[in-house]
Amino acid sequence: MGTSLVNILSTIIIFQLLLLALFLFSSSKGKKISNRILAVFFLWLAINLSDGLLSYHGLYEQYPQFALVEDGFAFLLGPLLFFYTRSMVYSDFRLKVLHLLHLIPFLIVTLALQIYYHRQTAEYQKFIQQAIAEQNLPPGFYFSIALVFAHISIYIFLSFQEIRVYRRRIRNQFSAVEKINLDWLVFMMMSVVVILVVSFAQTFLPVVGLKDFFQSLFIVPFLFLFFFTNAVVWKGLKQPEIFLGIAFAQQDEKKYQGTALSSHESGMIRERLAELMERDKIYLDAELSLDQLADRAGISSKKLSQVINASFDQNFFDFINRYRIEEAMHILRESTDAKLTVLEVMYQCGFNSKSSFNTLFKKITGKTPTEFRKSTDIR
Repeated sequence: MGTSLVNILSTIIIFQLLLLALFLFSSSKGKKISNRILAVFFLWLAINLSDGLLSYHGLYEQYPQFALVEDGFAFLLGPLLFFYTRSMVYSDFRLKVLHLLHLIPFLIVTLALQIYYHRQTAEYQKFIQQAIAEQNLPPGFYFSIALVFAHISIYIFLSFQEIRVYRRRIRNQFSAVEKINLDWLVFMMMSVVVILVVSFAQTFLPVVGLKDFFQSLFIVPFLFLFFFTNAVVWKGLKQPEIFLGIAFAQQDEKKYQGTALSSHESGMIRERLAELMERDKIYLDAELSLDQLADRAGISSKKLSQVINASFDQNFFDFINRYRIEEAMHILRESTDAKLTVLEVMYQCGFNSKSSFNTLFKKITGKTPTEFRKSTDIR
């Protein structure tokens, strides 16, 4: 039953991964570079899964000459994830000749494995495949596997660093970040982390005498990959914009760095900001960005960003949304319309996301909008 389930799941997953790769290769929407890197990632998963399945069913024991072709591919995973992350974060990301340096470990390992393996006799090749199938390998093998996991982990760490910096930047430039905060990318990265943890456990369980436990866990990565591929399909159908990428350029990093401002100029900008916020209520624009506010204020984005960060000790996102929450508090406190819903208040105040509205409201007031409304009704 277990083997049948593995066969069924793996066949479905491989088909889905190949379909996703084909869709991304042929899609005319979004960023081509991002789509193609992601397509290669899905192809990588399909090839890796196929290789593991063939090994599990003993094909390489019967035909050892076809084995170890895919093993060096593990060194492609890290660079693929890192390049995809940068392609989503930066609009001007392009693959350059210099990026080929990231492929050196893959090329060296693949070449070395093929040269070593195919110089052995057919009998010894079969012996190697039996040792792999029986999880009875020399210590050096496990050391090399640990290096593979370390290599991938470094790239995942660097990718998360890129996302962290990106998220900090968008909160300095946009008042609504729900659609551009790269939740999709974080989901994908965390899924890869789970797959790696399970794979790591399965690789090293036989070493510590838990070979039977390894057999019982064999189905786990297939179940998770099934969940992952279906989640990707669902997210892609529900939110096709997740494949579109973000409009930041790599050189923009210096664009919003601070510049010297006199106390007089800083005070003038604060007064202009107060006017736009309190009289014009510009924060009610749900799509308000730093550049748009700077245009209305008649100053540069750089100076505006510096004043908001230095004078108010807030990023642009928090600065605008505090005004929105205060507006929501005012409406909930003063409204006499019994039919007015919290959702209507949310839209009136410039929010598009219910979860973001509730989170920020509770962060500032200590209560949910509904609790706040009830507390004002009691008074």
